[in-house]
Amino acid sequence: MMKFKITETIQDVHTHLALNLEMAKDAGKKVVGCLCSYSPTELILAAGAIPVGLCGTTQIPIAKAEEILSRDQCPKVKSTYGRAISGTCPLFPLADCIIAETTCDGRKKMYELLEREVPLMVMDLPQKPDSPAALAHWTAEVRNTKAFLEKQLDVTITDDDLWQAIEKGNRQRRLMTDIYGCMRHDPPPVTGLDFVNITGKLRYYVDFEDYIQTLDAFYNELQDCVKTGQSALPPGRPRILWTGLGSSLGCSKVLELVEDCGGVVVCQEGCGGITRTEDLIPVNRNEDPIAAIAQRYLRVTCACMTPNSGRFSDLARLVKEFNIDGVIDLAWQFCQPFEIESFRVGELIRDRLGLPFLHVVTDYSESDTEQLRVRIEAFMEQVTAGRTL
Repeated sequence: MMKFKITETIQDVHTHLALNLEMAKDAGKKVVGCLCSYSPTELILAAGAIPVGLCGTTQIPIAKAEEILSRDQCPKVKSTYGRAISGTCPLFPLADCIIAETTCDGRKKMYELLEREVPLMVMDLPQKPDSPAALAHWTAEVRNTKAFLEKQLDVTITDDDLWQAIEKGNRQRRLMTDIYGCMRHDPPPVTGLDFVNITGKLRYYVDFEDYIQTLDAFYNELQDCVKTGQSALPPGRPRILWTGLGSSLGCSKVLELVEDCGGVVVCQEGCGGITRTEDLIPVNRNEDPIAAIAQRYLRVTCACMTPNSGRFSDLARLVKEFNIDGVIDLAWQFCQPFEIESFRVGELIRDRLGLPFLHVVTDYSESDTEQLRVRIEAFMEQVTAGRTL
């Protein structure tokens, strides 16, 4: 039986983190909120501050957000804004400032309202990453964000601070990549749902070195389970890859249904998944650390980018590496970039790789659970039939 278990609700996790952040702030630490995989956390670490993810992940704050935002908005946009204005999130009031990015129209317009609540830096993200001008523009935005943090936190960030932070970020990414890699085994050491819940909680930290030690302990426990053959699941379950949008309660219900229907989600591509940790920042102290940070973050493969070629090569590689039997692509309601890109993802999975594919559009509520159950049951029947051919 694994020691790492998540029994708290996400609200309990946030409340516990808030208490620790309050103590850290009493000791003079600063807190910087992040809203996306494009947030360069190395800048925050270099400033001696604590990075904290503030994206909405639950249904609860949406009603408050809909007093201002229209109902036909992405649930993540509404949940994030609702958390900021409703008092339902104990983390938002602790942020000294926030870093955000123009990943989609809904988010960037919401940020115009959010900046009324807390100082906010909106990084202008180029949408064509392969364009020669994109890297120069993004490097300037990273440099502007450094200046923003220096002003808001009353600090000076040196190149040495940045390189030390880059090395910290690389340590975290290496460990997380190793942790994700443990799910390559059959059977995996934990269920997909438990894995997502545990790694979701482990994203939050106050002290970086304690955080690294916790990740290392989790990795060692996973390794012990693999070596001794311990697993919550029998071997041979159909292995599912989850692509698209990142961790939240909306994702959890999909993972739970997959496992209720006899499968196991062993790999996540996208926000919160392995593709966000594999890419390290090369350390060369003779170069500009800002340029190194900018190059790495411009390689993040979000559907807001066009073309988003890296996502497709990642998917083909991960299907092979994790011995995948079927792919579920998740999009939030009203998220046009991921919904439209799903057509090409389906072409790759069905036509080129010859695997069953299911596109799911959902939100954070439980209202569509039974409808999803029917669709996922049918999908898993396809997966099972394909494995017997």
